[in-house]
Formats: sequence, C-alpha cells, structure tokens
Amino acid sequence: MTDTDAEPASPNPASGPVQGGGGDDAPPGEEITGRQWLRLALLLGGLALLTFTSGPWGLVMVLGIVAMVFVHELGHFVAAKRAGMKVTEFFIGFGPRIWSFRRGETEYGVKAIPAGAYVKIIGMHNLEEVEPSDEARAYRQGRFRSRFAVVVAGVAMNFLTALVLIWAVLALFGVPGGTIAGDLDARQWSIGEVYPGSGADEGGVRPGDRIVEVDGTRIGEFDDLREVVQDRRGQTVEVTVLRDGAEVTVPVALRPFAAAGERRSCCLGVSPAPPAVERVSPLAAVPQSFAEFGDIATQSVAGLGRFFTPGGLSDFGDQVATAHRDGTGATPDGDGGGPGSGGGSGAEERTGENRLLSLLGVFQIGTAVAETGVSSLLLLFVVLNIFLGIVNLVPLLPFDGGHAVIATYEKAQELRRRASGRYFADISRLMPLTYLVVVLLAGIFVTTLYLDIINPIDLK
Repeated sequence: MTDTDAEPASPNPASGPVQGGGGDDAPPGEEITGRQWLRLALLLGGLALLTFTSGPWGLVMVLGIVAMVFVHELGHFVAAKRAGMKVTEFFIGFGPRIWSFRRGETEYGVKAIPAGAYVKIIGMHNLEEVEPSDEARAYRQGRFRSRFAVVVAGVAMNFLTALVLIWAVLALFGVPGGTIAGDLDARQWSIGEVYPGSGADEGGVRPGDRIVEVDGTRIGEFDDLREVVQDRRGQTVEVTVLRDGAEVTVPVALRPFAAAGERRSCCLGVSPAPPAVERVSPLAAVPQSFAEFGDIATQSVAGLGRFFTPGGLSDFGDQVATAHRDGTGATPDGDGGGPGSGGGSGAEERTGENRLLSLLGVFQIGTAVAETGVSSLLLLFVVLNIFLGIVNLVPLLPFDGGHAVIATYEKAQELRRRASGRYFADISRLMPLTYLVVVLLAGIFVTTLYLDIINPIDLK
C-alpha cells in the first residue's frame, strides 16, 4: 500500500442502489419473456450437443466446474449474510439472465453462460456507489473480522471440498499404493507387461517378476534400468529377477522390438505394473486427508512458483510460439525412449511441460481421466479446488487475497492512528496495478486456450 500517511477516505454514497440485470429481462417474480425462453433453449441445446459430442463425462465436467465455483461463491454468500451485509445477487452462470426469483433483498437465478457463479455484495470498496440507506450494511462498513471472514470464506469452501473429496477417494474408492501425493515405495515394483518378440520375452522374463540385477549392476527402482541398459544396447546381458521369493538369472538380448504398434530401438521390452489399489479405513483416512491435502497444496504452490519465474514464463512463451510447428509436441522415439524400453518413456518429457491449462484443457483432461474411473475424476477436482483456492489467495486485486490484504491494512491503520471510526483505503491508488493484473490474466487466458487447442496435453 502507498497511502500510509493519507487521510482516511470516506465512502462515496450514491443516489441509487447498485443492482444487476436490466434490459428486456423480466423482473424477478414476473413472467419469463420470450427471449429468456430462447436463452434457456440455447443453453439446454448446447449442453445436449456437448453430451452428444464428448459423451456424458463432458457434461459431468461442465457441471463439476460450475459446482466448484458455486461452492466458492456460496462461502462468500453465507459469510456475508451472517455478518449482516446486503447481498443483492447470487447467480449461477454469467451473461443474460434466463430465470430468477427474489427472496427478501437477494435475487437468485441462472444466467445463460454456464461458466461458474457469482455473488454481489454491496460496497466492496470506497469507489462503489451505494444507496445512503444501505451504507451501514455495506461490506466496507463491516468489522474487520467480518470483512476478513467474507473474503476468505470462498477459499475455505474450496479447501473443505478438496478435503472431503480426498477422504472419499481414500476410504471409498482406494488409490494405488494407498496414497495420493505421498511417495510410494518405488523398490516394490514388479513387471506388468513383457512385450512379445522383445529380448525379455525370448529370454524368459515374466509378468510379476522384479528385476534386481543387470550384468552385475544392482537395480533398485524401475527407472534405474534406463541408465544401465542403454550403455549395453546391442548386447546380451544377464538379467536377474526376483520370482516367487527366489532369484532367477536369464539371458536377455537388448535389441529392437515392437510395442503398441511402434518399433522401439531398445531395450529390454518390459513395463512396470501399476501399484495395487488400496483403500484406507474411514477413520485413518481423516488425518491422511489433511496430509495429502498439504502435499498437493505444496506441489501446486511450487508449480505456480516455477511458472511465474523468468525462465518459466520464457519456456511457456516458447511453447506458445512453436505450438503450430510442434503439433502435439510428441518427441520421436529415441534410443531407449518410449514404453517398454525398460527405463522410462519419452512421454515424461512432454507431459512435464511448464504450462498452465485453460478451462478447455481441464475439460479435455477430465473427460480423458474419467474413462479410467470415478476416483480419477474426483482426484482431478481435488487438484482444481486446491488450485482455485491458492490462486484466490494471491494478495492482489481482484483476487480474494487482495481484499484480505486491504482489510488487514485498514485495521492496521486504525490501530496505528488510535482514532475512533473506520479507516477506508483509497482503492483508486491500486487501480493501475489491478488493471495490470487483469491484463495479465487475460493474456494467460488467451495463450493457454490457444495452446490447449493447437497443442493439447497428451495423456497417453
């Protein structure tokens, strides 16, 4: 803040209430107009077309994203109502109104674009005009703890939703190895598939075996195989596997083979089995949910931190600039790359890209992972809820974190001045920075959407 020594700014009352809607829409409680029926028909037709083109999971993804934002706004709504603030609107969707009704002073309804939800609380800052009779119930006139609670309630609801979903996945569905974000015991892997015609197949390696040694070099994790076998390509090596508690040694030729219809230049011709799916008891899942939440949140913050570095932004810019030339971004199969190489996959290099996803990208991933099971889709919404909460904690307007910082700053000024009455920060001084943030967000929206259209994430 830059107005530390400024005089307290007073709110700017207006001659009329701040209301949404208008135009040719029917006022709340009156008959729905023909245009509103048309908007409803277009909305339902669009959802039907979405379901037809992308399957039922496409509809589930759209409704899930709307529900996620709705829960966030519900937190703001409930906290504002409890604090006695005036809430004039609570809508699902954006754009033209389709249908609404009024209960008391609040208008509830649905709008034409199903891209989230919003709540309108009067008097969020000193620049907003409010009816003089409503000024006492404006957000800006609330006590510090009430204002702070209102702005963080949305994030709290997203975090609570994530915790409930984590618990459900752990206790009701189960996850590989019994953990979501924690480290699995990488040394307990086993071979899941031996590719026909490969050196491992002809040498006698079987699914369920675990390779413990190659040509005298001990193997711990599956990924250790890459470095060992690539230095010996074209050779026949002694491979020791653990089978039924006993070690068995077989000769394996490190030569080309075919996997998934593609020719691989090397090496063993095996892939690891996924960890067994394990459920956690409902009681034990409670503390583990908090631990998993912390791990996912930490990884999300770290990922955002890497993205918003000079190197991360430069890398993202390169991806956008070269997307039309790279196509899907797939790397050609190299010596030892690709599935079945016995040491990793070239997919690691392209799925580890430093990039954010647009709503289209989230939709694409959601419809793909849903095919693998409901738990995978729930885990995606865990990540999305945590990510939405973290982003909204950014201490800049227009994020919730920006409002929280302003409320804290105003309280600090009141304590420093030791004067009676409220101190109101002059939001006009923050508007240039706010506009810059909005422009940055718009740029990210456009570039991520472009990248997700031209170069979508390859989940294979």
